[in-house]
Amino acid sequence: MLKLKFSILAVTLFSCLITYAQNAESIIETHIKKTGGENGWNNLNSVILKGDAIINLGTSYPIIIYHQRPYSKKVVFIIDGKEILNEGYDGKHGWTYNEASKKNIVVPNYKPDSFDSDFLKYKQKGFKVTYLGTENYNQNNECYKVEIKKNINSSTYCFDKDSYEIVMEKNENETLYYSNFKKFNGLSFATKIIGKPKEGGEYIIKFNEVKTNPAIDKKNFKF
Repeated sequence: MLKLKFSILAVTLFSCLITYAQNAESIIETHIKKTGGENGWNNLNSVILKGDAIINLGTSYPIIIYHQRPYSKKVVFIIDGKEILNEGYDGKHGWTYNEASKKNIVVPNYKPDSFDSDFLKYKQKGFKVTYLGTENYNQNNECYKVEIKKNINSSTYCFDKDSYEIVMEKNENETLYYSNFKKFNGLSFATKIIGKPKEGGEYIIKFNEVKTNPAIDKKNFKF
C-alpha cells in the first residue's frame, strides 16, 4: 500500500511539473504573438527611443536611447543642450560619463544587454522557464509570474492576464514596472517605465517617440 501511495504522489507531482512547464511556454508564446510576433521582433534591427527621465527628487531630463543589433547601445541625458552619456556599449567595452574628469570612461566588468528579449527563442539561448502562479500587480489586475533562468542568473516577469504584456520585471539589480503600451510599426513598447533599484531610490522614464529600424550612424557608438 505504501508503494501505491508513493506512486500516485509521484505521478501527481510529475503531472504538476508538466502543467507548469506548459503554462510558462504558452504564456511566452502568447506574449510574443500579441506584442508583434516572432517574425516582427526578428526583423527589428535598431530602435531609437526619446522621452524624459525623472530621477529621485523630481529632477527631469530629456533622454535618448539608441539600441542596435546585436549589442550596441547608447543612453544619453540632454543637459544644458548637450548629450551626457549615462551608459554605452561599443561592442567591446561599456562606457559612462565621469563627472570628475569630464570624460567618458570604461566601465569595468560591464555586461551588455542583448538586443532581443530573452524570451525570444529562449530555448536555443539555453534558458529554462518556470511558471510561478499568479498575483495582483495593482488593485484591479492580475498577472502570470514566470521565472527565466540560465546558470545562476534568474529574473522573474509578470505578464498581464488579458494583454500578456510584461508589466513587471525583477532581476538582481532592480524591479521594473512597465505600462502605457503602444504599438509602433506593429511592435508593442511600454512608454512608461518605473525603476526601483535595490540600493534605493526610484526613477521614471516616459517615452514620447519610438523609431523602429532607423539608420544609426556607427559613430553614435564611439565613446
